[in-house]
Amino acid sequence: MYFDSDALFFIALFFLFYLIGSIPVGLIIGKWVQKKDLRIVGSGNIGATNASRILGKKWGLLVFLCDFLKGFIPAVVCLKNEKIKNICSLLINKDIFISLLCIAAILGHMFSVFNGFKGGKAIASSVGVITAINPYIGLLGIVFFLIILRLSGYASLASIIATLLVNLLLWLLLLKGNKDDNISILPLYLCIGLITFLVIAKHYPNIIRLWQGTENKFHFQNKKK
Repeated sequence: MYFDSDALFFIALFFLFYLIGSIPVGLIIGKWVQKKDLRIVGSGNIGATNASRILGKKWGLLVFLCDFLKGFIPAVVCLKNEKIKNICSLLINKDIFISLLCIAAILGHMFSVFNGFKGGKAIASSVGVITAINPYIGLLGIVFFLIILRLSGYASLASIIATLLVNLLLWLLLLKGNKDDNISILPLYLCIGLITFLVIAKHYPNIIRLWQGTENKFHFQNKKK
């Protein structure tokens, strides 16, 4: 099968962003800070919530920030870089290809090549991508999460509801005819819809535990040394 240079550039960039997303930040920080493998302690997740429980709040915040940037930086590069947009415009559909590049890091976080194609639930990385698309909705997503977390005490429930609310807000903007000068937003929102589905699917065990009343609550105090 023949690939021209533009298609090869897209494939290379997609896998670069995927590899960036695949970096298991929580796993690395856990082993570096306290020689703990987050995959086998706490909830077994390498994301910010489990890092906060096991390592302490400040390290959990660092994991969140790093995972956020894994989604934010590639998305900003895709949406703002004229060379990438010009190359994607030479392919079948510029908007679809840019949208795929935007979510490559999220897929890497969920299915990390460095962790046996397993990974986190990609909440922080997804917030990073959403913030690159629309900073106001990204900020609202964080606010929704914190409010629901404070009211319910369940990080998983807060993640699920905040994800659904952010998705709803994006689609409301689409229905209102909100335009983005950089990209047609329909393909991008469809990709975000796919990510929303994957995020919810990743939370399936949490949903079962919430239903059964066995889900662990998140505590805000700092971890004692």
